[in-house]
Amino acid sequence: MRGHSENYSYLCAALRARAARFYKWDELCALARGDFKALESEFLEGRYSESYRSQILSSLFSPLRKIELAIMFEITKRLRSAHLKAEGEPHELMSVILSRGDLHNFRIILRRFASDRSGQSEEYLWHLYGNLSRDFFKNVWEADDISSARKWIYLYGDPYGMILDEALVTLQSTGNLVNAERVLLLNYLKYHQDVISKYQNKNGAIAKEFLGRLVDLWNLNLWIHERAGMQTKETRVGYLPGGSWIDDKVLSKAKVITEAVQGTPWRRAISKGAFMTFHEFQWHLQKEFWIWQVSLFRKDPLGFEVPFGYIAKALAEWSNLNMIAIGIAFGLHPDEIIGRLIPVK
Repeated sequence: MRGHSENYSYLCAALRARAARFYKWDELCALARGDFKALESEFLEGRYSESYRSQILSSLFSPLRKIELAIMFEITKRLRSAHLKAEGEPHELMSVILSRGDLHNFRIILRRFASDRSGQSEEYLWHLYGNLSRDFFKNVWEADDISSARKWIYLYGDPYGMILDEALVTLQSTGNLVNAERVLLLNYLKYHQDVISKYQNKNGAIAKEFLGRLVDLWNLNLWIHERAGMQTKETRVGYLPGGSWIDDKVLSKAKVITEAVQGTPWRRAISKGAFMTFHEFQWHLQKEFWIWQVSLFRKDPLGFEVPFGYIAKALAEWSNLNMIAIGIAFGLHPDEIIGRLIPVK
């Protein structure tokens, strides 16, 4: 294993060079203002051509689905390749950040079992840059019920899958999806906090802040759910401890959200003004979270900021290109599409 500084210098130089392949903001806006034929042409001839060409021979998928698959394959390939370049500390810390893919998939599975499962015809586009494989998620997803899903988790034999298992038990026993997601996030945080605790330095602190901001986001969303009357006494769950910026005790007593976010980075999301819907409020919180992550790429050129920022830029591109493709396919106005994009530089 190379020394600490060498681990970062080689990795950061490689990722800065690779980042040139991401779309710039003006390029994304230009795609959003075009039509679907222009978007298909860009995927056929542009930066995603290899992944896209592997899909166009299939007659099983719609044009939109082919673009979605090309984005998934390309971004997954880039993230896995970046992770393979890392050694030692950056490799372990990148594993923590990349595990967000598993967390995303876990949440999708929980919601699947909490709702009517009959309407899904195509397999979900899994985020497969974390710890677990497509086979794991596919088999759990296709299980007839929660008991069968848990059997698949045990048969797979990966301790990481147990993060999902306890959440499924909670969902099965209570029928409360929010409570199950709370258990899921608690177990996810505990698993990765044990990894981060080995690195009592600036780089470890960045990964720790990522987990803490996930807690902030959960708690802020829970607060707005409660104030909007979306939770009853029977379904109400507690706030999570361990946020980076939001004190859960202060938040639980806050009459207005500005009381809890004052003096924190989250105030920028709240300062956008009144929100017409819960989803609009949630989007502004998510966007603020993304802006912080993407901004790290231009911080310390020899620190964990670069690989973390690279991961964020890759996932932001996945989200943005998907939004553009879906928006154009369903006839949304270009300004509406652009308004739903994650800001990138």
